[in-house]
Amino acid sequence: MKRFFGRKEGDFVVIDGEELVHLAKVLRQKVGDKIACICNDENQYFCQIESLDKKICKAKIEKIESCTALPQKDITLFQALPKKEYLDEIVAKSVELGLSTLQLFVSDFSNTSKINLERINSQILAASKQCGRSKLMRCNSLIEFDKMLKLLKNFDLVIFANEKEKQNGIFEIKNLENAQKIAVIVGNEGGFSENEIAKLLKEDIVSITLGRRILRCTTAVATMLSLVNAITKN
Repeated sequence: MKRFFGRKEGDFVVIDGEELVHLAKVLRQKVGDKIACICNDENQYFCQIESLDKKICKAKIEKIESCTALPQKDITLFQALPKKEYLDEIVAKSVELGLSTLQLFVSDFSNTSKINLERINSQILAASKQCGRSKLMRCNSLIEFDKMLKLLKNFDLVIFANEKEKQNGIFEIKNLENAQKIAVIVGNEGGFSENEIAKLLKEDIVSITLGRRILRCTTAVATMLSLVNAITKN
């Protein structure tokens, strides 16, 4: 069953804008077709298209189910801004692996200081429909490194993927499975500067190694989130 993003209005899900174009022009859905809808809440809505024109689609809700794909932990990824081709993959994998919030920040080795938030949100929507998440991952506006440091105090646990770390691994972290609000810090393709590492280690964080091999930032994100998910049962 095809899945679309819309807004709930009474007994209907209303679909318009680019989603309407995708529904009507690309996937050729028509009145009477059965579709699944997500509305950025905890539910999935199984509907039948009741009306469809150039401006709007109204789908009658026939069944509502709780979404089983929603994350159970509140996990934020603090990601040093990478190149565009890496960012695309990080966004998709973060959605699939149950991230709640993506917070990009500018580091010493970032090659740009701009993001296209509209493009990122479009990628979040596409990945959410693909993996069955009904509530969208948030992506906040880009911030500077020092502002990112100030936000770390808002979490139960902060895990720093530190390429300079030689001993501590994620399985040595105490009470990870019990933490509810977790932050993960990952560098971009250039890693972190010595100055940034020194600043991070002054914070109340846990520095861990991901092994003896240097991982691409996309691999590091997928590895970190997968390990956190496995331990916390997210």
